[in-house]
Amino acid sequence: MPSITVQRPVIIKAIVTDSFKRLYVQDLEEAIKRVEAILQQVEVQIRRFDLERQVTPQSRALRQQLELERARQEATRAELQVRLREAQDLRLNDEFVQGTIEGTVEIAVGDNLFDKISRTEVIVKDGIVLEIREAATTPAAVAGGVITPTRLGEP
Repeated sequence: MPSITVQRPVIIKAIVTDSFKRLYVQDLEEAIKRVEAILQQVEVQIRRFDLERQVTPQSRALRQQLELERARQEATRAELQVRLREAQDLRLNDEFVQGTIEGTVEIAVGDNLFDKISRTEVIVKDGIVLEIREAATTPAAVAGGVITPTRLGEP
């Protein structure tokens, strides 16, 4: 029977433990410190441009790039601070979505496509897989419209 292997998203969820919460908060705090260090470097470079007497088109363009970088880093810091507050509010034994990875599944003639590519979740606690959940889906709920129906005879 013919078959193919396709990719599907697999959601990774962690059960919140004291250890998970402590490490997650620590990672976010360290990421915020790294972003703040980058911001300080950008600020120093901007001040250096402000002190220069000669303004050339090239220096203007460089300053503009620094301003964009400062805005990007400030947005990153704000996002990390929101995530930090959320992490500090996590309750023990709650499920926390850590991210998504790609998994593969084999599809053969006769399989129900929507069951095969359904939403799959891996539940972990302190790095140990506790459960694998596969939820059947309807055609409309599959991967945000990744599957597009076509009429017979259309490419």
